[in-house]
Amino acid sequence: MSFKVTPYILILTLLISSLTAQGQQDQYRYLVLFKDKANGPYSLNNPNTFLSSKSLERRRKLNIALNEQDLPVTPTYLDQLKTTGATILFPLKWINGALIQQKPKDLAKTLKSPGVKGLYWNFPADSSSKFKITSSADIGQQSAQQQNSSADNIDYGNSLTQISQIGVDLMHAKGFHGENITISLLDNGFLNADIATFLHKIYEEKRLVGTLTTSPNLKSVYQGGSHGTEVLSVIAGQYPGKLYGTAYQANIAIAQTEEEETELIVEEANWLRAAEWADSLGTDIISSSLGYSEFDNPKSNHTYSDMNGKNTLVSNAALWAANRGIICVISAGNEGSGAWKYMTAPADADSIIAVGAVDRTGLRGSFSSQGPTFDKRIKPDVTAMGLGTIVGLPNGLIGSLNGTSFSAPLIAGLAAGLVQASANKNSFQIINAIRKSGNQADKPDIYLGYGIPNFDRAFSLLNPVLGIEERIEHQIDMYPNPLKTGEKLTIETDMRGQVSIEICNSQGAVLLTYTLKNTHEELNLPPLAAGKYFVRFNLGQTQKVIPLLFN
Repeated sequence: MSFKVTPYILILTLLISSLTAQGQQDQYRYLVLFKDKANGPYSLNNPNTFLSSKSLERRRKLNIALNEQDLPVTPTYLDQLKTTGATILFPLKWINGALIQQKPKDLAKTLKSPGVKGLYWNFPADSSSKFKITSSADIGQQSAQQQNSSADNIDYGNSLTQISQIGVDLMHAKGFHGENITISLLDNGFLNADIATFLHKIYEEKRLVGTLTTSPNLKSVYQGGSHGTEVLSVIAGQYPGKLYGTAYQANIAIAQTEEEETELIVEEANWLRAAEWADSLGTDIISSSLGYSEFDNPKSNHTYSDMNGKNTLVSNAALWAANRGIICVISAGNEGSGAWKYMTAPADADSIIAVGAVDRTGLRGSFSSQGPTFDKRIKPDVTAMGLGTIVGLPNGLIGSLNGTSFSAPLIAGLAAGLVQASANKNSFQIINAIRKSGNQADKPDIYLGYGIPNFDRAFSLLNPVLGIEERIEHQIDMYPNPLKTGEKLTIETDMRGQVSIEICNSQGAVLLTYTLKNTHEELNLPPLAAGKYFVRFNLGQTQKVIPLLFN
C-alpha cells in the first residue's frame, strides 16, 4: 500500500473541514488508521455478514478471492474512539481506518487509543505547485435541438451523435441497454434527480439500488450539487426526441462524495467510502467525473510526480475497486489547455478507464487532460464526445455541456452493454477490449489514448466468431461492402506471399476459400443469402478478419 502512517506526529491536522454541521469552527475531520483487524466479529469464512450476495457473486464469477482488506474494521476500535469525544463519520475498511470529526484539543487522546496506529499522511514533499483544477468538469451550456432517430427506432434526438460515435446505437439495436447491470455514480450531488422527467424511469421501474451521502452537512444526495444529475442523465436519461443515455435500463446507485463549497483532501476519503459502498452493493461499474490535484489548503496539493497511480488515496481507492472486479470509468480532467495539462487523480490509476474528450467529428477538445502518467503509462485510455454533449439539466430541460465529465459516462454505459453482452468475460478483458476497439488502437498517444472505442469492435474482440483476430501491419481494402448479388468483391492489399482467404458465416463455418495471387483481385462470389459474413485473411500464423455484409 502506498499510504504512509506517522504515529509520531500527534497534532498534525491532515483532513480539515472548514465548518461543522452547526457552522462552528472548533471541529475538524481526521483520517485515523488502526493497528489491525484483530478480535472482530467478522470472518472471511462468513462474508454474507458484510457483503451482499451480488458482490459475492461478482467475485465468484471473476474468481476473485476475499482477503483481510475486505473485512470491516474492528468495532471495538471504533468504540474506543467514541470515548475520546470523536464522532465517527464512517469507517474505511480498505485502509483499516475511520474518518472522524473531533476538536483538535482532543486529538491527542484519540491517537493514544489502544487500537490506533496513527493518522493518514498524504502531503507530497513538494507542495509548491500552483496549478488549478476543479473536480466538476462543466465548461459550457447551450440549448439542444432535435435530430434523426436510430435504426433501433429510438428517437435519440441530438443525443444520437454521442451515442452513435461509439456504436451504442447498434448496442441498443442488439438488445443491450444495461439491463441487470449496476452502475454506481460518485459525484457532488444529484439535485432534482428524483423529480427530473428524463430520469423518472429509474424510480418508476425501481432501478435505484441505493443512495449515499458522505458530507456531514448533507442528509440527502438530492440536496447537493447538480453536477451528478447531469452526469447521470448521460448514462440513464430517457427523453424521446431529445436524450437517451448509453445504458438507460441499468440499475443505478448514486453517492455524493464531492463537497460543493470547498475543495478539501477529505473528499478523497469520501470517494473511498463510496467505492467501498459500491463494492458492497455488487456494483459492476463505477462512473466518476471527479478529479483531484489542488486543494484549498496548499499543503495538501498533489504534484505531477504523484500521478503514478500509487501516491494518492483516491487513486488507490480506484485500484482497490478494480481489483475487486469493478470497472472504474473516470473522467481524465479538463486541464489540457492549462499549465497543469495532465490527468488528475484517480484517472492516473492502473486497471481503470480514463476518458478524454473529443467533438462530434473526433477532434480532441483542447481542454481535455493529457498523459502520460508520471510512470509513463498511456492516459487517457479512450475518448468520447465531451464537446456539446447532450445532457439533462436539474431544471428539467435538455441542454449541452462540455467536459470530460460527460465523455466518461458515455463510456460507462458502453462498458455496461459489454458486461451484459459478454457474461463470461471478466472486467479486465472488457477494459482491454474497450481500449483495443479504439480507432487508433495501433498507435495510442498521450492525447487521445487508444482513441474512440466502438461497441461492435469491442464485442467482436470479446466474442470472436472466427477465433482471435490479430492486428497485422498490412493494409487491406475490401469493397463494395455491403455487396450485392452479381457484384465483384474487390480486394486490394500490400500483403505478399501465400495469402489465403476464407469466407465464413456468422457461426464461423467456412463457406468459400480463395488464394490471392496478386495484390489487386476481383472475386466472383456465388449468390449468398442476405446477412453478415466474415472474410478471414491468413498470412503465416497471423489472421485478420473483416466483416462483410451481403444484400
